[in-house]
Amino acid sequence: MHKTHRKNDDITMPPKFPIRLLFTLVLLAITSSTGLRIGFGQAPIDKAKDTVPVDASPKPPRFSISQTHIKKSGIQTAKPVYETFSLEISLSGHVSLNEDKLAHIFPIVNGQVESVKVGLGDVVKEGDLLVSVHSREVGTAKLDLFQAKSAFELASLKLKLQEDLTGNTRALLVALREQREITEIQKEFSGRSMGDYRERLLQAYSNYIKSQADVERLSSVAASGAVASKQLTWAKSSRNADLATFLARIEQVEYELKTSILQASQTVKESETRVAVSKANLSIMGCREEDISDIDPVHQKQAISDYMIRAPFQGTIISKDVVLGEQLRPDTQIMTIADLSTVWIEADIYEKDIPLLAGLKDRTLKVRNAIWPNRDFEATIFYTGEIMDEKTRTISLRAVAQNKNNLLKPGMFVKIEFASSAGNKRVLQVPNDAIMEHEGKQFIFISLGDGQFERRDIVAGPRNASMTVIEKGILESDTVVTAGGFVLKSKMLEGLLGEE
Repeated sequence: MHKTHRKNDDITMPPKFPIRLLFTLVLLAITSSTGLRIGFGQAPIDKAKDTVPVDASPKPPRFSISQTHIKKSGIQTAKPVYETFSLEISLSGHVSLNEDKLAHIFPIVNGQVESVKVGLGDVVKEGDLLVSVHSREVGTAKLDLFQAKSAFELASLKLKLQEDLTGNTRALLVALREQREITEIQKEFSGRSMGDYRERLLQAYSNYIKSQADVERLSSVAASGAVASKQLTWAKSSRNADLATFLARIEQVEYELKTSILQASQTVKESETRVAVSKANLSIMGCREEDISDIDPVHQKQAISDYMIRAPFQGTIISKDVVLGEQLRPDTQIMTIADLSTVWIEADIYEKDIPLLAGLKDRTLKVRNAIWPNRDFEATIFYTGEIMDEKTRTISLRAVAQNKNNLLKPGMFVKIEFASSAGNKRVLQVPNDAIMEHEGKQFIFISLGDGQFERRDIVAGPRNASMTVIEKGILESDTVVTAGGFVLKSKMLEGLLGEE
C-alpha cells in the first residue's frame, strides 16, 4: 500500500487520554464543592442515606492548663458584675465668662467724666472707685438732703425743748394742785423753762389764794356783825370765780402741752421722712452712705455734685470705653468687670445623647486643655438645658470651674470628660481585659474549674475606661478570666493549628 509522506510527519499530537483525565478531575472538583456525587458506571447513591446530621449549636472549644502554668501565667478570674453602668463621655467644649459674676457698668445719671481711676486689665476690689462724674442731678439731690437734714435737726431740737418745758410745767401743776405756798413754789421753779405757762398759772393761782384769804378773814368777823353779810357773800363769789378761772387755766395748759408735744413730734417725723426720701433718692442714683454722710455746701462747693461709680465686686476690667471729659448718659456702657476666679465650661449635647444628661446636675466633670497637658481641672455641672437649639439640634450643658490662678481663659477650647448612666437599669459587665478577639469575633474565656477553660463568644455593648457591658454570651454565675487571657488565647490557637 502506498504511503504518503508529509512535511509535518515529525510533529506528534498529544494523546487524547490526558485531556479526558483533566476534564474528569475538574468535573469531580465542581461536584464535590456543590455537594453532588457522580459515579461512573455505578448506580446512583441514595442521598438521604449518605447525609450526616450536623449539630446546629456546636459546643464551645475547651482546653486545659496545668495549675502550675496558671500560676506562672498570672491568670486571674472573677464573677461578672451586675450593676448600673457608667459610661465615660468625652465632649469638646469651651471656657466662657461666669455670667453670674459679670457686670456691665452704666452711669445712672447724666454727667461729665471728671476722672478715670482704672485701666484695662486692672484688678479691682468691691467698692473701689472706677470713675468720678460731675452730675447736676446728684448735686441737686445732695442739696435737698442737706436741707432735709437741717430741718430734721431743728425739729428735733424744738421737740427736746418742748419736752423739757412740758416736764417743768407739769411739775408746777402738781405743786399748784397741792396748794403749796406761792413763795415756796416760786423758789423751787425759779430758772426752769416754762415759757408763758409760769406767769399764766401763777397769776390765776395768786388770785385764787387772795380770794380765799379774803373769805377766811371775813368769815371770822361776820358772826360779830362787824361786816355785812353782803360783803362776805361778795367775797365768796369772787373766790369761786377765781377758783374756776384757776382750774380752767390748768386744763387749758395741760391741753396746750399735749398739743405742742404732738406738733413737735409730727414735725420731727416729717423732717425725718424727708431725710429718708432724699437718702433713698441718692441711693437709687448709686451714691453710697459714705458719699452723703458729710454734705457741706460751704466747704465742698462744686465738688458736692461729684458722682462716684464704684466696683460692684472684686474682678478684672475686661473692657473700658470711657475717657476724661466725656459726656455720659444712663444708656452709655463705660466698662465691664468680670470675676475670673470662676469660669463656665460650656458644651453642646447632641439630640441622640440627651438620655445621658439624666441626673448630671451637681455632678463633677474633668476639664483638660492642650496648653496644660498634665493638669486636670474640675467643674460642677449646674445646668443641663431645657431647650434645644433648632439650628444645631443640641442642648447646652454648663458647669462652673474654680480658676484660682486664671489658667482657664474664656474662649479656650477644652476637652470635657464625665461619667453618665442612663437610668438606674443594672446590666452585666466584665473588665475590658477579659474580652478577646479573633477573626473578627469577640469572646471571653470561662473557667470551668480544675484547669479547664472554655471559649464563649459574646455580644459586647457599651464600654467605658474599665468595664464593658455584655449583652449576650455569658451568665452572672459564670467565672470569667479577667487577666492572662492572652496566654489562653495562644493555647487555643495552638489547638486550632494542630487540628489543621
